[in-house]
Amino acid sequence: MGNSIRRIVVCLDNSSRSDRLGRQAAALARRLGAGLIGLWSLHRPFPTPAETFARGAGAIHEVLEHQAQQEQALVAAARRAFDALIQPFGAPAEFRAAWDDDPDVTGFATAGDLIVVGHPRLPGLSEALSADRLLLRCARPVLVVPTDWAGDIGGRVLIGWNGSRAARQAVDDALPLIAADALATVLVVDQAAPPPSLVELTAALQTRGVRTAAKAVDSRAATVTRVIVETADELDADLVVLGGYSRSPTVERLFGGVTRSLLAATSRPLLLSHVPDDVRKAIAADRDSGPPPKAGIAPGD
Repeated sequence: MGNSIRRIVVCLDNSSRSDRLGRQAAALARRLGAGLIGLWSLHRPFPTPAETFARGAGAIHEVLEHQAQQEQALVAAARRAFDALIQPFGAPAEFRAAWDDDPDVTGFATAGDLIVVGHPRLPGLSEALSADRLLLRCARPVLVVPTDWAGDIGGRVLIGWNGSRAARQAVDDALPLIAADALATVLVVDQAAPPPSLVELTAALQTRGVRTAAKAVDSRAATVTRVIVETADELDADLVVLGGYSRSPTVERLFGGVTRSLLAATSRPLLLSHVPDDVRKAIAADRDSGPPPKAGIAPGD
């Protein structure tokens, strides 16, 4: 429980909202003693109409050379902007360009132990770098930060708990972000989690020095998402922790769900973890073939 975060990937573009997000990620990297990877989304320039009519090897070579020069200039400008952005924070940093037409752009984000994205999605980012896509495809926790968020992260934590594997993994992934003197409130809506799992969670958090409180709420006519949002507002939470897609992502797309609703409406930093199907199967196979797992939060279901 509580794996360290060695590298943070932050998804950026050329917008002013991206600057604020980059500073948040750099401050977090400095606090955690982690490296920072700036994944900077760029739109690939297209040839002019006149250039598309180029004929002959020499003319085509000139067009390609001009295209390469434009791309190099865009990358150099983005790198300078990133360096200026993170320089005051002193965190070790690496720049990576992500072209919007690159089919493997999502895979670039797997270089980190934590992926940071802004909310709403930054205008220059492709759909492939949305929180939803990254959560489902990268097997990494995703920290969604409202781009107007100016406060700290991890002092007043709200954990949405239903006892699922995704919820357990989210708590495990969130531990490095939780401040030493933090208060974590564990929220159970509509008795979604069995009482023993709640006792296990609060005890595990307390043994790591985290002050904890439990809160059980009946949603009544409200949605679960509304209960989480209102509780976060009531507690003035600066981090909401949730297992992403505890139900099938397909089911959530068809019928709605807490993950998609919170991604659309979050006004506070939101840490989401999702356990992909292939990882679930590998864990299950390992559990069935090996000795019983030790007590903890992440391994259980």
